Amino acid sequence: MRGVSAGLGRLESMRIEDSQPFVPLILGGDIGAYSLAREFHEAYGVRSVAIPSVMTGLLAHSRIVEPRVFADHADEAGLLAFIEAQARGLSLNGTRRVLLLASNDPHTRLIVEHRERFKTWATVPYADLTPLLAVTTKEGFDALCAEHGVPTPATAVVHAGEDGPAAARAAGVGYPAIVKASDSVAWHDVEFPGQKKVHTVASEAELTALAAAAEGAGYTAGLVVQDLIPGPDSGMHLVTFFADRAGNVRFGSAGRVVVEEHAPGALGNSAAIVSGAYPEIVETGRRVLQDLGWRGFAMFDLKFDPRDGSYRFFELNPRLGRNHFYVTAAGHNVARFYVEEFLEGGLKQSEDFVHATNEHLYSVLPQSLLRRYVPADLHPTIKRLFKRGGHSHPLVYRAETHPRRWFYIAASLVNQYRKFKRWHPAP
Repeated sequence: MRGVSAGLGRLESMRIEDSQPFVPLILGGDIGAYSLAREFHEAYGVRSVAIPSVMTGLLAHSRIVEPRVFADHADEAGLLAFIEAQARGLSLNGTRRVLLLASNDPHTRLIVEHRERFKTWATVPYADLTPLLAVTTKEGFDALCAEHGVPTPATAVVHAGEDGPAAARAAGVGYPAIVKASDSVAWHDVEFPGQKKVHTVASEAELTALAAAAEGAGYTAGLVVQDLIPGPDSGMHLVTFFADRAGNVRFGSAGRVVVEEHAPGALGNSAAIVSGAYPEIVETGRRVLQDLGWRGFAMFDLKFDPRDGSYRFFELNPRLGRNHFYVTAAGHNVARFYVEEFLEGGLKQSEDFVHATNEHLYSVLPQSLLRRYVPADLHPTIKRLFKRGGHSHPLVYRAETHPRRWFYIAASLVNQYRKFKRWHPAP
């Protein structure tokens, strides 16, 4: 519990002024957490507080976000007490609004499960626990998609002690196959050699070995064994939605992935995204969320299947994604949705539903490296966006003036060359 007392001690000397009208309190320390802090600062001029497990270069020396480290995020009781203490202090004992936000699935589930505990001090702007749990397991997501006629990859869900290869054969899954956790929160809580966010297995023997390793580490939820949709990274797409408190889906923004990361700890994360008009996938996702009675943000991952021209939906994240800044960069700052709907009287937009169609490039890569890996059909688009200045990096923000921060950004860009040289397939 040392993290709790340390955090309480810092409340006295924090940079958040009492005159600030509200405070975003963000769980996590990744690029998604920093992006949220930037978005609130851009839209409202407010500073945020983040709760990472370690101090990261993403947060260090920032002018817009104050990190308050709590080292053991696996200590649920300690983390909950720490969050509550921060929320209470930042709310000035209930006289100022605090938005409690999360940058990953485990933290989202945690604060939704304990919404009642925080309600005196903070607003939790997420879907209720029942719909959240119903769609964030692979079984629940597949059932939801089947109900609405939404294409998904051929999939088997294998539980501890079951014959994984037999289940995959029965579901029509061939090899190579994708394997990932049905329960991302439980997966986050275990560790074993070679563990990745997403695995690719080339044979039944590899599937069996992976399942045994996961079970030996204590993972007892399902493993999703899935058809590998052919095609490059650029077949991947994202679509982000916002639903109001009444459960009406009011906004959607889609993007096509240009390049993905391939380093083991970041496999599947988008390194560059081009936003634009994608009416088919936006309407499909909107219909699913509308029937769910969702509220707040949600994001679907999907991939274009060249075998039949369909878009195969993979999963639903009950929050903004890690690379959600692509939405803000294209002209729709996500912070305004949170504030207008959950802290003010409701969204100011008059339309029932807005489909964002602006074309913009989001990238965390140096321009020369990005150009090297852009697929041929996107060359004209990327060239046009660079020429007109239609591109953004979430960490490059004029309000950040500390020299060490700019040194970190420069070093992170150089490091991308090393990572891509080691891990990324040749262009």
